[in-house]
Order: sequence, then structure tokens, then C-alpha cells
Amino acid sequence: MNRIANVIAMQARDRVTWFVIPWGVLGVGFAIVWLIALLIVVLFGDATPFYTGALATFYFVMLLVGIGAVIQAFPFAVGFSTRRRDYLLGTLAMGVAASAAWAILLGLLSFIEANVIKNWGVGLHFFHLPFFSDGSPLRQFCWSYYHDMSCAQSDPNYLHGGLPLGQFWVSFVLLLFMYLLGLLLGSIYHRFGRIGEYILGGAAFLLLSAFLLMSSYWSWRDAIFGWLASQTAATLGVWLLLPIAFFALASYALLRKATV
Repeated sequence: MNRIANVIAMQARDRVTWFVIPWGVLGVGFAIVWLIALLIVVLFGDATPFYTGALATFYFVMLLVGIGAVIQAFPFAVGFSTRRRDYLLGTLAMGVAASAAWAILLGLLSFIEANVIKNWGVGLHFFHLPFFSDGSPLRQFCWSYYHDMSCAQSDPNYLHGGLPLGQFWVSFVLLLFMYLLGLLLGSIYHRFGRIGEYILGGAAFLLLSAFLLMSSYWSWRDAIFGWLASQTAATLGVWLLLPIAFFALASYALLRKATV
């Protein structure tokens, strides 16, 4: 247990990767989008609802954090005789804690946006988004054939209410998914080098292309999107636990054989 705690402490010392960069990306991204929304209000004189997917950038930051947690810290930890299992468990624990902390922060900002400073005074929907914040069905996120943003307002819980625990769960599992995906990519790099990354990228591209072709040929798309439309964000988060577990086990298997 002490060895795992030492790994957590080692990871936490890298404040730039774990805290400064995510804070910077989130703050700068929000500031840019808010200024754009303010400009729209100034030019057109109306706080028209302004939806943005800029928050997705923050989740990709967790992907980079996961990659950095292996690329930078793994050789250092093993060089000081840290067992690979202890390193992975400590790094996983750090990722879980960071994901939970960021999910709480995103939930608080979503609550402020929806109930305290209403859409930041400029009609901006940045943290509190339909489907993700309220757990309403996917079709209410306007992933339908109509592509009409007015359907977001058809959810009576959209502006007031929502599911705080549900939103925490969705944010937490998405952050953890991206972090562990980065951990897996970093582990592949340590095990096979750059050639392994290239092979993985090529294989993923070929598999995705084959899947899209087969789904189009056998008309799977309607069934797939029909199933997705019946799910909530929280239930889709539960399904993400399967790849999360796979990423963790695969990372351990790769790091056991990796050289430093």
C-alpha cells in the first residue's frame, strides 16, 4: 500500500500536467466561447441560445494526461525499483481521483450556468448541455433526422433541474475512459515503440472502415442508432465500463513486458 501511495505522490508532483494544463484549457476555451457569444449579443442585440462542443476539448486533455502519466513517469518509477503492478495501481488511483475531482467541478459549473448565472448572461450553453446534463434520451440531444435545436427546449428539465448525480457519473466515466485510453496508448509506446503506435493506428482505421462498410451494406445503422436513441447518457456511461476495464488490463499486460 505504501508503494502505491508513493506512486500517487509521484504523479501528483507533476502539477503542470495534472492541474495547470487542464485548468488552462478549460478556462481559455470558456473565455473564448463566452467572448464570441458576447459579440453575437452586441451585434444582434439578443441572447440567442448559443450551443458549443468546446467542452469536448477538456476530455481530450485527459487523454494527453494519461499518455504523459506513462511516457514521463514510468521509466522514472521503474528506475527506482517500483514494481510495475504498484506503478499501474497508483497511476490508476491518481486517474480515478482526478477524474472524480474534475467531474465535481464540471457539475458545479453546470449548476451555476443553469441556475445561478443564467447561461452566463449571453445565452451560452457551455457546461449544462441537453442529454449530458439531464439524462434525457439521445433523440432530445437532437441527434435525429430533423437536426432542429428547438427539440432541446422540449425537455422540461433542461434549464431547471437535471440529475446532479447522473451528470457527475457521465462526466466521471468519460474522463476516466479518455484517461485510460491515453494510458493504453502510452503503454503501447513503451512496449513496441513508435512502430507499435503506427500499426495500432492503421489497424484501428481498417477495422472502423470495415465496420462502416458492413453496417451500410447490411443496413445496421438504423438498428444501431435506434438502440442509442433509447439510452440515456448515464446508461451509455455504464457501457463504457467494459472498454475501461479492457484498457486497464491491457495496459498492465503491456507494461509487464515493457523495457525502460
